[in-house]
Amino acid sequence: MAVADERPKRSAWVRSFALSLGLLAAASMLARITSGFIAMRWPDRPTPPDLLFEILPLVQWTQYLTDLALFAEVGLIFWYISRGRWRLFPQMAAMFAIMHLTRAVITVLTPLGGPLGNGAVYGLIHVQQNGQFPSGHVAGAFILYLFVDASEAPRLKVVMLALAVVECVSLILSHGHFAIDIVGGLMLAYIVYHEFTKGTLFNWLKPALTI
Repeated sequence: MAVADERPKRSAWVRSFALSLGLLAAASMLARITSGFIAMRWPDRPTPPDLLFEILPLVQWTQYLTDLALFAEVGLIFWYISRGRWRLFPQMAAMFAIMHLTRAVITVLTPLGGPLGNGAVYGLIHVQQNGQFPSGHVAGAFILYLFVDASEAPRLKVVMLALAVVECVSLILSHGHFAIDIVGGLMLAYIVYHEFTKGTLFNWLKPALTI
């Protein structure tokens, strides 16, 4: 009887993890497609002015903080779910993927030139900036912060918030994203997280991600 009971549970784990990883792969693929399309269709896209760029100094080395802060958040999230919360991984990965799928579509609507020039590479992993609005770095950092339950891990929640702030500030100081991209990234993460956790838009998907 115990063996029979384990089979549906194991099947739910496999289904949930496979679906969430598939969504992440789809998000990565669509981001590459839209980035390439922007570079091909609008090679001379314009660069708008930015108030914060005019007020604050350019500090180019802070571009490396953007990747370090995001890497730190990803590592902390895996530590968080490893503390008896692996069942939450599919939902977390799905939210992250949905956010990036949405961003990939939005970037094509109003393609802008990057602050550092069209086709410029950025950060430790040399990301090519072809889609500006909204910021994927900020959206990713903020949605990971939102995912942590403050009642279960209050100190981690504070650290995740600090890293998200570092993400935003370093992107502005290094001219990695326009200020409006930062705002858009925060809004996108907030909408996806709250719609997924408290709304009804993804009710068709959530059962398949529940273990």
